[in-house]
Amino acid sequence: MVKNQNTIKYGQLVSRAIGVISNQRAKEIIKQRFGLEDGERKTLEAIGQKHGITRERVRQIEEAAFSVLKKSDSFNLFKPAFHALDNFFVQEGQLVREERLLSSLTNQENPHPERGAVFFILTIGQPYERFIGTNQFYTSWTNSKDILNKAERLINFLIKDIEKKKQVIPVDYILEISKEAAPDLSKKALFSYLDASKQIDQNSFGQYGLSHWPEINPRGVRDKTYLVFKKENRPLHFREVAELINQNNFDSRLAHPQTVHNELIKDPRFVLVGRGTYALTEWGYQSGTVQDIIRGILKENGFLTKDEIIREVLKNRLVKENTVLINLQNRKNFIRREDGKYLLVK
Repeated sequence: MVKNQNTIKYGQLVSRAIGVISNQRAKEIIKQRFGLEDGERKTLEAIGQKHGITRERVRQIEEAAFSVLKKSDSFNLFKPAFHALDNFFVQEGQLVREERLLSSLTNQENPHPERGAVFFILTIGQPYERFIGTNQFYTSWTNSKDILNKAERLINFLIKDIEKKKQVIPVDYILEISKEAAPDLSKKALFSYLDASKQIDQNSFGQYGLSHWPEINPRGVRDKTYLVFKKENRPLHFREVAELINQNNFDSRLAHPQTVHNELIKDPRFVLVGRGTYALTEWGYQSGTVQDIIRGILKENGFLTKDEIIREVLKNRLVKENTVLINLQNRKNFIRREDGKYLLVK
């Protein structure tokens, strides 16, 4: 029975296996190269400077140590780890972002010797291959060389669809549309490909979109505010907006109510609809005072009754009916006819 990947002590396996390397300097270089003692993987340059040798010589020593280990019986110690890795790759669609791979297998989020041990096993094992990060993907690992092309085709298909939509999409839609390009791909594999992609990302509300969209990766209070309104889909007081920003943990920075209020005032995407309460302009709300709103309504509709005016104003402003009535009493702007309907003063 194969052990679960999270129960394997990768560090212990590597420590026992490299015992076969008799050259102490070679063993020390391997430990430094993979962070087997402190979790920090050292570069060829840094190791070379420490030992007074060239980068190329460090590489040669590393390769020689690998050769010794692969030819020894100690290499068989890695079999449980290889089985666990193979199972993990199969579950994840055979392509996994490096950061998630290391953290998932070791339960360690930060540099740690156990992460270094997994990296070592992946490097020495077959057929594991590391894809260095590109404009499309983060640095990832696979146990199938052809899988990157499959992932690229799917991601490009999804990007085109998202670009046509021009808006964030829910998880259910991603699951549905991906079946057109990859009908046999599992849900877990799909999410692994999306996690490895640099071009598609998920926001704090679980919605997907293009990584550069402010609705996906908001860069400041203004973008975060806009995203909160899009999610809530209702007018909000500026203090509630600040609370919602902080609750959703966009990043480590706290949003202060006054900062949010300042952004709401300055940004034309937002419109004041009540005392300290704002809405999105794209929802159809108009800027201006209640009196401005009434003027616009009468200009567009002609003669209207008091109740009709109130109904239209309340579509644009969160005010009391009495506020509308008080504004209608302004004889410089509005005239009440004998039939009770109001019209604009020309």
